[in-house]
Amino acid sequence: MKLEELATALGLPFEGEPSFQIRGLASLDDGGPSDLGFVTGAGYRELFQRSAIGVVIVPLDFDVEGRKCLRSIQPYADFARAVDQIMPDRHRPSPGVHPTAVLENDVELGADVSIGAYAVLGSGCMIGARSIIHPHVTLYPDVRIGEDCVIHSHACLREAVHLGNRIHVQNGAVIGSDGFGFAFRADGTQVRVPHRRGVEIGDEAEIGSNTTIDRSHPGHSRHGFEVTATRIGRAVKIDNQVHIAHDCVIEDGCTLCGQTALGGGTYVEKNVFFGGRSGAIRARVGEGSLIGGWTGVLQDTPPGSKLLGFPAIERGLWGRVTAALKRLPELLRRVRRIEKALEMDQSEQE
Repeated sequence: MKLEELATALGLPFEGEPSFQIRGLASLDDGGPSDLGFVTGAGYRELFQRSAIGVVIVPLDFDVEGRKCLRSIQPYADFARAVDQIMPDRHRPSPGVHPTAVLENDVELGADVSIGAYAVLGSGCMIGARSIIHPHVTLYPDVRIGEDCVIHSHACLREAVHLGNRIHVQNGAVIGSDGFGFAFRADGTQVRVPHRRGVEIGDEAEIGSNTTIDRSHPGHSRHGFEVTATRIGRAVKIDNQVHIAHDCVIEDGCTLCGQTALGGGTYVEKNVFFGGRSGAIRARVGEGSLIGGWTGVLQDTPPGSKLLGFPAIERGLWGRVTAALKRLPELLRRVRRIEKALEMDQSEQE
């Protein structure tokens, strides 16, 4: 792809020969003279100077020392867009319904929808234009999927799950499964709590492989209002093997890294980041909070919190606590010496 063509496609200013041919994508470490890479800031200066890469997407003020470049406010994000231009997806299935797919008579399909082999679509399902249902996907009755969505193989969307537009659901994800709910009878036995309300997912969300999102149940009230569905907001990015329990609400722009778990009734405000293997239970997590990996949130947190540890504490305090932990053996020895000295003084006085 010519440098000028790529710059036009991305809407970015460029420097260098317009007709220069970009033939590949690479990192600064292994890039060659015809490859495209990216630099996000001054920290890449030394690596950039050693690199043989031919074209780079760089910040507006980065000195490229005469090399060909594209200027960007967000170089990494624009490099990601360049991937689609230079290496387009050649495995996109053609529109149409595979003869082995099973569709109920009242299923509604938008324009240019693709339904793969052995997919099953229940009664009342609605699929928006240009969406792709890969082989072996199961959609229970009344599932609604918006436009330009991609549902990968072996994903299962249970009854009354509603997806917005431009959503990707990765392999093996289960959306709308029954929540883990049981109520105790007077004799100590348990009765299963039915979960009849679905899951709603906003535009441009990503659901990772083998992630599970449970449906809601009527009458559940938390944080001052009744939850009518498990809700995932717009542009929420969910990694692999994440569990979101019944009646959770995750507002727009949040990120949940691998193996994060949210207990039933957790409310996550906008733009919260959960590190890997972190979690929260029945808490309201304030907007813009950063929850570090392996952190457990057990109570409501204010906006902008930065938390680490279990139970979660403020990041600065956590640093002091962990530093003190390393000193505990020596502190214990000092305490024992002090106790022994006090015992000896007391014996001498007697």
